Amino acid sequence: MMNVPCPDCFTGTLRGDVVPRGREEILYGLPTYVTGPEPGVRPLGTVVIIPDAFGWRLLNTRALADVCAQRVPCIVYVPDFMNGHSPPQKFMILSESKPPANSSLLRRVFSGLWTTVQVLPLLLSFAIHNRPSKVKPRIKSFVRSVRGTTISPAQSSPTPLAVAGFCWGGPYAVRLAHDLPENKVLFNPGGIPGVSKGVEVHVIDCAFTAHPSLLEVPGDIEKVIWPLSIADGDNDEWLGRKKWEQVVKILESKNRSWRDRSQQTEGEPVEDLHQAKVYPGAKHGFAVRGDRDDPMQRERGWRSEDQAVRWFRRHFGGQAHGQVSYDHSP
Repeated sequence: MMNVPCPDCFTGTLRGDVVPRGREEILYGLPTYVTGPEPGVRPLGTVVIIPDAFGWRLLNTRALADVCAQRVPCIVYVPDFMNGHSPPQKFMILSESKPPANSSLLRRVFSGLWTTVQVLPLLLSFAIHNRPSKVKPRIKSFVRSVRGTTISPAQSSPTPLAVAGFCWGGPYAVRLAHDLPENKVLFNPGGIPGVSKGVEVHVIDCAFTAHPSLLEVPGDIEKVIWPLSIADGDNDEWLGRKKWEQVVKILESKNRSWRDRSQQTEGEPVEDLHQAKVYPGAKHGFAVRGDRDDPMQRERGWRSEDQAVRWFRRHFGGQAHGQVSYDHSP
């Protein structure tokens, strides 16, 4: 089955002001961008980013990984889940190229045809090489491997692990929050006194996604069990208002059930298990490829970044509330 992302998945703004702080290495068989906090700062956990359609090399994504690593703080991995088949960055420029507004009809028609001729082969190649049957096993294997290596015999519980999926990577992040046998790993096999075969744990502690494309609504959301945070704009052409309302309704219902059960056992109010935040005026791709020259889109991107950082800190056992000091220079 080939899932083709929406046109907005291939548009946006390229970051030319980014100098990545991390490094590239082969990790669990995949080329991976690896970044972490400042020297001497203890990471609270690990985040695996499942990137948008432009893959692991996009500077925008690496900049986001660096900021996340510094602010949480944590180790961040951005693997090449597309196995070298992400579209070139020029694809973003081609997708948005338009002739001047005062151009003749003939020029506009030929310009559109020429753009289609250049873009269509890249789009088809992406869809063929990155179909779910190819990509899903890579993602599952990588995340399970990370979970396995964060487990130490001296620990009584796994080191916190989260996934963050953007655009194309969104549905994969959401589905890792489903309660499925394939989303389980053995914790500390043979290392816990009295336990010879290990204890089965979920492969992640929480998931975050911004403007997910190819999400199956309501199915993908109804199956969510583990903590999920979603950020989207009210101008997202992929989900649309109707699907977004379904997402919010389902997660609110899950939160009510969670609060009722928790208050019965703990006797005091608890935080919601899931969250869904909408950013008015934000377009599809705003969290990664938003136009930094547009004050509103830039601010929406910063706010979604805050949402992710707070979510990871909360589930990594760090500061869950309050403003964190950081640099939001353009």
